[in-house]
Amino acid sequence: MHYRMGSSSSSNSHKSWGSSSSSSDQWSASPPPIPNAPHLHSVSLPMPITNAPHLHTVSLPHPNAHSHQPPIPHQHSSTTHSSMMVLHPLLSRGPNMMFNVTLDLAFVQLRPGCPPTRLWELAVQPNVSRMIITIPGLPAWTIEVVNPHGVTVNDVLLKIRETLNRGVSSHEMQMQPPQAASAAIDSFRARSRADQREHAQGVKRLDFLSPKIFFVGLTRARDGSDSWNIHFSQNV
Repeated sequence: MHYRMGSSSSSNSHKSWGSSSSSSDQWSASPPPIPNAPHLHSVSLPMPITNAPHLHTVSLPHPNAHSHQPPIPHQHSSTTHSSMMVLHPLLSRGPNMMFNVTLDLAFVQLRPGCPPTRLWELAVQPNVSRMIITIPGLPAWTIEVVNPHGVTVNDVLLKIRETLNRGVSSHEMQMQPPQAASAAIDSFRARSRADQREHAQGVKRLDFLSPKIFFVGLTRARDGSDSWNIHFSQNV
């Protein structure tokens, strides 16, 4: 509810200008002379000044006019930090790199002409010490990137890889929709068929992404927060 100056109840408790006829009648006739009253000398009024500037009259608002004015709409405040935040081009959505989240970061390939040193640049300008990344469709597995000196592009990629390569517990499997859990198991079997070490580690979070296992970038969350959404594709 918006705060409004005055209300209908308060305006009704006070009389409007000229609303009472009885009070105005008290000033409509001259009062009778008072006995033994002191004699008052007449005073001459000053003559009007010629060539005086003309003053225009200004209509004053009705004392209850404010109760009829529409409320001022509420404006959501936004900080300069969130409104001016710019994501690094390598993390922006688009064909900026080939990053298969099932493989180590050593296999990441940057776009032609992009030096590897750019991976150590700040992920966001102005720099931040913490980034929250959510996976559409898998909101329970939030990716949190922390670096007190400023989150870098490499920090983001490393945390994505680390978070998605974690094993899925039995409880987490039960919390997933049956169809998604079944598809993840099929993905796990195909992925670990030729690797006994991978098979021994069981189903991982990345198996719920299959066949979309290539990172394609981040976008700002639509809820107005400072979090980011991560996006994947089946190919680059």
